[in-house]
Amino acid sequence: MSSVKQGHHSAHSWLVDADVIQDLTPQHFNIGYWQSAGLVTGHSSGRGITYFVRHNTTPLVLRHYRRGGLIGRLLSDQYLYTGLDNCRSFQEFRLLSWMHKLGLPVPRPIAAHVYRSGLIYRADLIIQQIENARDLHQILCTSGLAESLWQEVGRTIAKMHLAQIYHHDLNIHNLMLDAQGKVWLIDFDRCEKRIGTAWQANNLDRLKRSLEKETARTQQYHYQPDNFSHLLHGYHLQRNEDKHDAATD
Repeated sequence: MSSVKQGHHSAHSWLVDADVIQDLTPQHFNIGYWQSAGLVTGHSSGRGITYFVRHNTTPLVLRHYRRGGLIGRLLSDQYLYTGLDNCRSFQEFRLLSWMHKLGLPVPRPIAAHVYRSGLIYRADLIIQQIENARDLHQILCTSGLAESLWQEVGRTIAKMHLAQIYHHDLNIHNLMLDAQGKVWLIDFDRCEKRIGTAWQANNLDRLKRSLEKETARTQQYHYQPDNFSHLLHGYHLQRNEDKHDAATD
């Protein structure tokens, strides 16, 4: 089990899995620290730049929180501070820790950081990299998925829903498949445990819209409407198996 510790220095606060990084400081959240040590292995661009780094033998992902949309143009990476437990990096770290302990297919959280300046804070998160994995969008740009893999995507989403996990941005970029065909779900910013089931159909609809949107704007995108039927089949198989297991316990 991970040994999570909380630290504080001046305006900086952090949570860290001390089994992975024993000597964490605020510098670990500065990409310059990793660059000067020659430990940056790559990066990807989206709302901001996400960096891939290596600590000893462990591949990690360093992400700085940035706002999207119109407000992102004005405030970029600034958030209103209303208490440490309400900071987005701490919330995501704790949710990931809980899911990881349950054995759900999510990245292992390594460290969360908050830098406070008056009523404003900035945040960072370090997670363990899912090696040899590509997101669903990258895969569909070059090839289709077998029916069994579409079903596995559906099963993975069902596992999240059965654990009452609401994913705020369930889309083709946040579902990943590794070299063994295991499906992972990433990016749990603004996600939460949520009671009931009324929200779950809308969660699936969001993913479907994501697939249809990309199909409309990307030539030779390897997605067909019946693929989503296979996904839903896997989703309902997982839910039915869970009901059966619960009934026989």
